[in-house]
Order: sequence, then C-alpha cells, then structure tokens
Amino acid sequence: MSVEYETVPGQWLVTLRHYATDEMRSNHISLVESKTSDPTRFSVDIQVKFDLPHLFGYAAAFDETTKTELEGLPEVAAIEPLYIYRHCFVQTEAPWGLARTSTRTRLPTTGPYIYNYVDTGEGTTVYVIDTGIKDTHLEFDGRASKGPKFVTSPTPISDDDKSGHGTHVAGTIAGKTYGVAKKAKVVGIKVFNDAPRPGALTSDIIKALEWVLEEYRKTGKSSVVNMSLSGGPSDALDRAVAAVVQGGVTVVVAAGNQSFDAQNQSPAREPLAITVGATDINDAAAPFSNFGKMIDIFAPGVNILSAWIGDDTATRTISGTSMGMHFSSHSGETLKI
Repeated sequence: MSVEYETVPGQWLVTLRHYATDEMRSNHISLVESKTSDPTRFSVDIQVKFDLPHLFGYAAAFDETTKTELEGLPEVAAIEPLYIYRHCFVQTEAPWGLARTSTRTRLPTTGPYIYNYVDTGEGTTVYVIDTGIKDTHLEFDGRASKGPKFVTSPTPISDDDKSGHGTHVAGTIAGKTYGVAKKAKVVGIKVFNDAPRPGALTSDIIKALEWVLEEYRKTGKSSVVNMSLSGGPSDALDRAVAAVVQGGVTVVVAAGNQSFDAQNQSPAREPLAITVGATDINDAAAPFSNFGKMIDIFAPGVNILSAWIGDDTATRTISGTSMGMHFSSHSGETLKI
C-alpha cells in the first residue's frame, strides 16, 4: 500500500554521525551558520537543534542544491524530510474500555461496566506529548500540569489545549472517572500547533522527548511517555524514542489509523516503543487500526469517553489507536512502579 506522507516543503532534518564529538558538532553548526549570510554559497536557516544520546541534529530550511552540498560533508549521517505528524483518532459520544482492561472475559455490548483495579499509578508521572492539556479539569484532581511547549510556528501558539485531543488522552490515562491510573500525575507537553487540523513537526517531537529525558535524569521518578501521533518514517524520531527508552523511560505510541502495516511509519515502527493498536467492544481489531509485527498490544480504542476542553467538566467520546494506547500507558506505568 502506497502512502503519501505530509512534509514541510523546503525544510529538512539533519542528523550527524553518532561518533561526532562535541567539537565536530560545534564546528559543523558554525560552518552552516556562517553560510547563511553568503548568497554565493548555500543558505541554511536552522530552526531547532536537538541533542540526545547518540543523536544530534537540527531542523532547517534550505534548497535541493544546499541539501546535496550538506550531504557531502563527512560528519552528516542523514538528511530526511521534515514530516508533519497527525493525531491517531477518528471523531464519533460508560467508558467500556476501562472495564475491558480489568477482565479476561469479553464484555456484553451494553453496560453497566465495572473497572476492577489495584494499581493507581501513584508515584508515576505520565508525559503526554500532544496538543497540551486543560490542567484545571476536575477529572485530574490537581494532578495535571502544563509542561513546556515545543511548537515551531510563524504565528503565536497558545499554552492551552485548543484541540481537546491532549486533554482526552490525559483523562483516559489519569482521570478520576475515565482514567486507568487514577492517582498518576500527568504533564501535557504541547507539540501540535493550533490549526483546525493540528500538526506537529518531527524536530519539535524530538525536542519534547529530549526534555522528558532531562527531567527523568533530574528526578529519577517513575516516568512514562505517551505519544498519540503518526506520520512519515523518520530514523531520527525512531532513534530519539530509543534513546529515551534506553535512558529509563517507557514510551507508549499509537499504531496509527491507516489500516496498514505499522512498520511503514514512525514512531510506531520503533521496536523499543510499546506500539498499541485498537480494538472494539467485541475484542475485534478496529477497522481503522494499523497492524503487523510492530504491534505489541491491542487495547480498547472505539467510542472512548474522556475529558475534553470547553469547561472543567467537559467530556467527549472519540475513537482511534490514540484512545487504545492510553489504556496501555497504564501497563507501561505498572512496569515502572
């Protein structure tokens, strides 16, 4: 199946070779930046730099001629398109998914449903890399907070969740009514813009992962990353996810909603991530869910009720592998406790 992935025209993600020393990295950046004012050579507009274990690079704007010249530099490992990532959900209004995660028995198609649980997630922080979070929502009982935002945009970006997706995700993870981990702390890290159809850039997602790893190193507290997004196959993003996992943080990602093999897109194809597909109330794979050997687990992802934006009691029902992975975040979180 052929898929057209969205990219930002004229913008690229450059990564340097893993053996590049700090001096080599500094010299490369100095070289590139020195050319921005020289129209007779190449011009590079560096927008975002990132630095994780064995992964250093930057996002920048330049033309094809410049790309060819940069590819000829010995320290450059790869230059890939700057992908735009989208949410893994479909719109459709209980929470049967909670009940399903606490029983081996198939559920009836009508309620009421009971959620049996022992682990509450207390002591664990879940970082939701998404559209932000409505941290004042009553579902969170004061356990939610806004983290930094990493959004490259020509226009100002609000600190608030303007889409609702990030809040829904967080509610399914840690809400007192809709969440699987009812005592976990949840931090909303905003990487999506405020457009009607929000998008997130590879480089901004990597910066968010870099920040989480730094936070974990400072605190040493049990931590889980949740990323409900999908897009083009990015070696840089895959390596960033791997670096965070190897650093001690569990990363849970959505399989995607294109109904094809998850090995074709990032971050679902990264082996060190927990990749989650979606099921319906009959335990059948959702028709939109991606599939394949990269799927680690399937979880409830159809008609999931959770917190929403608008006011501090708002709710909404939506579907997608985004929704399924939140239940699995609790599984990853339980492993960390």
